[in-house]
Amino acid sequence: MFITAVLSMLVASCHRSKSVAKEEMMKVVDSTETSDINWNDSFIVAYRQPVNGYMVKAIAKLASSDVPIISANLIFEKDGKYFTLHTQCFGDTVYSKGRLDYDEENTEIFRRLRFNTIQADYHEYKEKGRLMPIYTPFFFRDLDFDGVEELVIVHHSMGVRFCDGYDIYRIVEGKPFLINHSPYNNNVEEWGFGMTDYPEFDFQKKTITCPYPEGPGGLPYEGRTIYGISKKQKDIVTVNGKKYYFNHMDVIKEIKE
Repeated sequence: MFITAVLSMLVASCHRSKSVAKEEMMKVVDSTETSDINWNDSFIVAYRQPVNGYMVKAIAKLASSDVPIISANLIFEKDGKYFTLHTQCFGDTVYSKGRLDYDEENTEIFRRLRFNTIQADYHEYKEKGRLMPIYTPFFFRDLDFDGVEELVIVHHSMGVRFCDGYDIYRIVEGKPFLINHSPYNNNVEEWGFGMTDYPEFDFQKKTITCPYPEGPGGLPYEGRTIYGISKKQKDIVTVNGKKYYFNHMDVIKEIKE
């Protein structure tokens, strides 16, 4: 039923005029004050449902990688306020095959959807035995175990061994703040995002386990670093002179294998 619904939406969108689609794109650009992308060479995915209170649009364009990929600016709107975050690869296989694109399917997808606005349902696809969603361009999870959900931007299949990459943001007074330290951000490979999907989150024990090394030749792992909530410090975000405190994660155990 999902595939049928998607196909019907795509057929309907093809009947829209290109001029109307371009006008809607310009409205989005004006609202978010972003002008560094050629919006006339894009397509829009607008989610019907609010996600964690936000209405979300993805403005996607074809980008270069080791294979063609479809990147996107994700625009989050709530109470008339906007912010924009970028994903290197739009994490929904309806609109992007990621780097697992051996037949230039991304190029064909982009050619078919270019200049159109697609109304879509937001889904958190689940896989048995996996805590994090897959094929989902963004989601909200409490990843620092303080009771408040963070916003996770997914870079689909852009990580080591085609795993997903994550950027994790705390939202404070409607503004996104990147968590820019380990274990959430350890960008030693200069991928352009914080962490891959290798770390294991234990929401009962409130720990994050990071196996190493990642990537080809990394199995079996040489070891694991386990992070837990720090008893000594907090992460602090200051907005308009007001300080907000969040859990900081410290190394609590090293395991050599």
